[in-house]
Formats: sequence, structure tokens, C-alpha cells
Amino acid sequence: MFKFSFLAALLFCALASNSFANKSTQIPSQCQQLFQQTEELISEAEKQPGTHLQIANIKNKLSESKQKILQMSVEHQIKSCDKGLLALNNMKGKENN
Repeated sequence: MFKFSFLAALLFCALASNSFANKSTQIPSQCQQLFQQTEELISEAEKQPGTHLQIANIKNKLSESKQKILQMSVEHQIKSCDKGLLALNNMKGKENN
């Protein structure tokens, strides 16, 4: 469960320094990948015993984060999602060790 809370916090941190209006409706591939991977993690968490109480809260936080990312300029979307993907991949690497 820690990894999901960590990911939600990570997305909020990535957003904290980058809140600019988005002038494009296209979602960068980095963000599509980050959103897909977080949704997969949530799906995995839903299958684990004892996680159901926190899943709704995590889903809400991630949904808010997505909306904030999509309001940024494309340049800031890319930077924020790159940071999120890097942290997510680092976290996955630590779990596999």
C-alpha cells in the first residue's frame, strides 16, 4: 500500500512547482504511460486484502493529479510525467531486488 500512497504524493510534488495553463488537448506519451501504469497499480492493489479502505482515497487523489497535470503547458506536462515515471520505475526496481 505504501507504493500507492508514495505515487500519489509523488504526483502532487511534481505538480507543486508546475501549475501553468495547458493550451493543447493532446496528452504527451509520457503522461499516457504514467497514467496507465498508475491505473495498473491501483488494479493490483484492489486485489490485495486490506487495501479496499484506502483505494477510493487513492483513486480520488490520482484523479485530481491527472486533472492538474492536464491543465499544465505541454512542456510542464512532459517534465512532470517524466519525473513521475522515473520515480515509479525506481520504486519498481527496488521491489524487484
